[in-house]
Amino acid sequence: MDGTTGTVQRVFSQPLRPLGVTVGVLLVVATFAAIASTPWQTYASMGAAIIQMIAAVLMGVVGIGLAYISWAADA
Repeated sequence: MDGTTGTVQRVFSQPLRPLGVTVGVLLVVATFAAIASTPWQTYASMGAAIIQMIAAVLMGVVGIGLAYISWAADA
């Protein structure tokens, strides 16, 4: 048996794995979008911009964690 058959069987054995990886990557992309929007130039107060940056970084950490856990669940 080649490695492709084992990979296909592994994907079908865990149907939520692709969803977890996709959502994790989407959260990381949203983090980059939030940082690229330069909130420190669009908000009136610096406090609101700092809160948004902290939330964006935390969202990225959650996204990376979700993608990693989903990808490495059966390794």
